Amino acid sequence: MEYLNSQGQELSLVNYDVHFALRLCHENNLKEACVQLSGLLGLWEAAVDLALTVDLDLAKKMANMSPESDLELRKKLWLKIAQNVVSGKDDIQQAMAFLQQCDLIKIEDILPFFSDFVTIDHFKDAICNSLKEYNQNIQNLKDEMEEATKAAEQVREEIQSFRNHYTIINSSDTCEVCNIALMIRPFYMFPCHHKFHSDCLLAELGPSLGPAKKNRLADLERQLKILNNQTNIDSISTGSTGMSARDLVKSEIDNIVASECLYCGENMIRNIDKAFVEDNDYEHIMREWE
Repeated sequence: MEYLNSQGQELSLVNYDVHFALRLCHENNLKEACVQLSGLLGLWEAAVDLALTVDLDLAKKMANMSPESDLELRKKLWLKIAQNVVSGKDDIQQAMAFLQQCDLIKIEDILPFFSDFVTIDHFKDAICNSLKEYNQNIQNLKDEMEEATKAAEQVREEIQSFRNHYTIINSSDTCEVCNIALMIRPFYMFPCHHKFHSDCLLAELGPSLGPAKKNRLADLERQLKILNNQTNIDSISTGSTGMSARDLVKSEIDNIVASECLYCGENMIRNIDKAFVEDNDYEHIMREWE
């Protein structure tokens, strides 16, 4: 056991064949070593079952060593131990003390392990405490639901306020990229009041788009060009939205290009380490400044 303990509980780091060691310990009836090796191999149920024939504390130790992320497995292991503690003894005090050692099992989980001769009076305090805990959990859930409802209502109000939101564009307003009059070409204006020509925004945003979005955007632009060459297309609605085919294509383009402001959105954060001057243009710009 001293050697096994010195090797630790990381299967990839031990310096021996775990399966061979387990078989050897089993042949020599070294139960405690078998328990530890079974746990090392992830055979937690077998480890706990065998540990219960050796020592109760060893079984608890193995249950605590099982993966914390697998709550179902941990509860199953602790129920095995609870059954061993309760069955045939009907010791109420010992059962209550055991419940204090594990948060995964409740009084209702161990009731089936008691004999039919045990009356509910023996569990009165434990059941009352369990009911109080359930009531508290229910109240907490109600509070969370109320908070979620308020948050949803606030979101709805914000969405409605955006629907009614408007802004004034002056004839002197210019594009943030090219600094040319804004209203001479199609443009986007964001809630932050940054304004861009559609083509300028696309040119600036293009390099940061992923391959999938670039391909999809190119395909949508081809579709839009075809639709623009067709007549009476605006009067044809598509799908359940009632929007025309051209409007649907434009809407999808907007979702890609104008989902966020070029200067205020995540794109600016992603490009925070991008140089102001590209390496290819550095020499040219330096000569201009001389």
